[in-house]
Amino acid sequence: MNIYALSSLLASYVFFVLGIFIYQRDTRNQLNRLYMAACLLLGYLAFAEFGLRQSTDAAAAYTWFRIGSVWPFGIAVYMHFALVFTKKKRILQRKVTYFLLYVPALIFALLELTTDSMTGEPIKEYWGWTYSIPEDLFIYNISVIWLIFFTILPIILVFLHFHRAETNIEKKRAEFVFVGLLLPAVVGLATEGSFPATDVRVPEFTIIASVFEVIIIAYGIYRYNIFALTPTVAADDIVSAMSNVLFLVQEDGSISLANQSALTLLHYGETQLIGQPLKSVFAEGEWEKVQKSSNVGPYINQETTFVTKDGEKIPVLVSISTIQDKDGNNLGALCIGSDLTDHKLAEEARRKEVLLKEIHHRVKNNMQIISSLLSLQSQYITDKEYKEMFRESQNRIKSMALIHEKLYQSETLENINFREYITAMVRGLVLSYSDRNIALEIEADDLLLGVDTAVPCGLIINELITNALKHAFPDKRGKIGVGFHGSDSTIELVVKDDGIGIPDSIDFRNAKTLGLRLVTILAEDQLDGEITLMMDKGTEFHITFESK
Repeated sequence: MNIYALSSLLASYVFFVLGIFIYQRDTRNQLNRLYMAACLLLGYLAFAEFGLRQSTDAAAAYTWFRIGSVWPFGIAVYMHFALVFTKKKRILQRKVTYFLLYVPALIFALLELTTDSMTGEPIKEYWGWTYSIPEDLFIYNISVIWLIFFTILPIILVFLHFHRAETNIEKKRAEFVFVGLLLPAVVGLATEGSFPATDVRVPEFTIIASVFEVIIIAYGIYRYNIFALTPTVAADDIVSAMSNVLFLVQEDGSISLANQSALTLLHYGETQLIGQPLKSVFAEGEWEKVQKSSNVGPYINQETTFVTKDGEKIPVLVSISTIQDKDGNNLGALCIGSDLTDHKLAEEARRKEVLLKEIHHRVKNNMQIISSLLSLQSQYITDKEYKEMFRESQNRIKSMALIHEKLYQSETLENINFREYITAMVRGLVLSYSDRNIALEIEADDLLLGVDTAVPCGLIINELITNALKHAFPDKRGKIGVGFHGSDSTIELVVKDDGIGIPDSIDFRNAKTLGLRLVTILAEDQLDGEITLMMDKGTEFHITFESK
């Protein structure tokens, strides 16, 4: 066995192994499936090349020519792969695309199998048997033009995709694929085009170069998950795809992340906002108004005005929430903004309905996105305490998202039936702690609340129910009750449980945990209400406030 034949045999093994490896990383990923198809096809062709180079005579070599006649499909699959990778969705939605990809490949494969118009008689060289150029060059030249075009085009598409990529991970993906596609193209054009054209006979190294191609991309898949959908990749893609503005802000007020929507809206480059103070994107005097609102509670949801790099003022609805560690220390803030320009320009007759409906829908979607990000990131957390902290944050966000969902579904877009909201939210909370056997008792009047009252009430119920589920029942069994009643101009909220109660050593007004501190802030500062705690049988919180 000569060394050239051996290299082709080893190459076939590498293709088969890496093709299966890539496919198993994520069997549902279209890129993985296409790449596996390319690897299996290359493995087949590498084995056919091994047989060709080991042939004992011209007749055997001719047979191996026919066995390897499917090589045009390899070109078509690579072109298909490049279109999917560079997200040419419109092109891929057209049936003519698949006709142009695979029908010429089928025709050339059939011609290779049944005629001598694609390759001439086999000839013996020092590396083994190989092909010769046929006497009739018409079909041969057409196939060469087709081959060169569909070899270079994928490289150009990936190169352009690299330069247009908006995120680092997308650039990293394109970088690996570009290098992988470029290597066999250069080697193939040299060893099977340029050198033979100048009567320099060298072994065909396209298959061997393709081994390095699949190794490069396989390393990228293994090291950077460039095709597989992981929580980190998903979170990055979610933030990049958001239609709303998103800023991640450090504790000192500087911007550490601005998504593409923020850069587009404010006319900044990719890195121009990084390190700048968040207040720099607000119009004059607006940042001070936001800071005043932040003194009321940890969540801000209000209309304000951004200013672009060019000085243009843009009305927005911003939601700002603080990010804290498990000890309650501030780490920074998350700021999400919705562009209200279109709403401000809407017809006055429909302005209120359209504006409020869209805002509630967008806020709900934003909060669901944040909840999804927390859920994705929590999959990488092994520490139970941190995992619980992420779950509590998700439940807080869900409680607010549910309010905006109810407002979006309501007829007036101003008030929600709070009895329906309590029932849905409390049941969802209990279900999230599926390892507990908890009986629910909900007694609520059909009261309509506006968003300014519903949000703090919903958060209070969320915190008290969560606290009971976590701490009140050591044996994971018990009963939780929620009451919500109105009389005249006063509303009373009651949350109780028959658990072990809060220890006498804990003052809920000055608790170190974020949950009980939130309850006090929301009840007394945002609702202007009174909060009392009774511990005769378990724990019973009473919160009274005036209806607005």
